[in-house]
Amino acid sequence: MSGLRGTVTLLLDSAAMERLQRVGGIVAFLVLGVVVVSLVGGFQTAIAQPVALLLGIAMGALMVAIFLRVALVPERRYTGWVRSITNRNARYLFGLLVLLWIGGMGFLASLNLPANTVGGPALVGLFAGFFIFMGFIWAVISE
Repeated sequence: MSGLRGTVTLLLDSAAMERLQRVGGIVAFLVLGVVVVSLVGGFQTAIAQPVALLLGIAMGALMVAIFLRVALVPERRYTGWVRSITNRNARYLFGLLVLLWIGGMGFLASLNLPANTVGGPALVGLFAGFFIFMGFIWAVISE
């Protein structure tokens, strides 16, 4: 076993490994450069449209505030609206929401809008659909 450790130590300290470390550093530096250049281009586009930039910042701040409020909720989580979606009939509510989500996403797809126009609502719909489906699964399994 000690011979194997010696071999591994020699391989890690070899000239080939030193070359790989240098190449890895160079590749990481080049990837960092590509990421920085693409981010600068994206921010230049965002700064050119200040209303959209400010609305994006405001929506991000609103999401952070909502997440913070949810994280700071005390242990007693059973409020009125929680009881309404956690009773035995919640599966019908979430089933209806799934059908409405399917209809909404189908309508969005039928508009034949360009990708840069439909992308935002489709992303919001994707997130909403995830939570609706998780609620449906939770309501059906928790019986």
